This record gives sequence, C-alpha cells and structure tokens, in this order.
Amino acid sequence: SVSKTPNSTVHVGYLYQTLVLGTLTECSSHCVRGAKCKALAYTSTKQCKLFTKSFDDDPTLVIPETGTYYVSRSSIPTGIAGKCSGHTCGENDLCIEKDTGYQCVPVYGGERCSGPPSVANAVVNFADPDSFPWGTGDTVHFNCSTTPGTPGPQVMTCMDIVS
Repeated sequence: SVSKTPNSTVHVGYLYQTLVLGTLTECSSHCVRGAKCKALAYTSTKQCKLFTKSFDDDPTLVIPETGTYYVSRSSIPTGIAGKCSGHTCGENDLCIEKDTGYQCVPVYGGERCSGPPSVANAVVNFADPDSFPWGTGDTVHFNCSTTPGTPGPQVMTCMDIVS
C-alpha cells in the first residue's frame, strides 16, 4: 500500500514529467523506476505528476491542491516496481522490465518526442497512429518488411534528446 497525503501536491517548479496513468499504484511504480523522481502527485483526472523534490527535501514545497494525492518516494514500497526493484539505473534513466530482468533506458535528458518516427519499409503496429500516446518512455512496435538489405529495429522507445 502507498502512503498518500490527500489534497496536496509539490510546487510546480519541481515538476519534470506528467503522464496519464490509470491508478495511483501505476504512478507510484513509474516514480520508483526512475531515479530522478523524489515525489509524485496523482490527480482525480488520472494525471501522474513527477517531481525532483519532495517534502523530505523541504516541507514548504508541499502545497494544497484539491483532489490530488501527494506521495513521497520514500514512502513507496520498492517492491511495487517488480523486476525494477533495486535497479541501478542513472539519474536520467527509466527502468523498463524485461523477461530476464530490466533495462535502463535514457529518457529524461531534454525535449519530448513529438510522434512515432517514420521508418523505411515499416509501418507502426497499432490501429490509429494519431491517437497513440507517444511520449518519453513509451515504446512502439513496427511491422517490418522482409525486403532483403533493409534491416532495422522492430521496436523503438521514445527518449528525450540531450541538447
């Protein structure tokens, strides 16, 4: 269980990512999988806001916000991250679970991805590309052609661009 404080959040100056996730547990798991996350706020509209500072750093950073739960990373059980529990990923990485463990993917370095990339001899494998959520840490699968001499990735993960 995640220890949460109702009707509060962290000062917006420390916000580094906003995601739409179905539950507070999913939001908490996402926070624990990234070393940069020190606290989160989960809103009634299912927005998961991740912050680089927490109540532990400065109690005055936590401010009122109706309908929002504040959670400090220190109160999240590490086991919530599954195979990423105890990961050793870097400050700008997100831990992604794999069949045989986990992988550290650099995602927090700069600008957000604007859309799935265009790949020669491949099509994105989902019904409506315009409705697909393509943001930092999201993964897209491609159906690649079998044309000889056109090797390429079948999976890509959106990563921030380091300027």
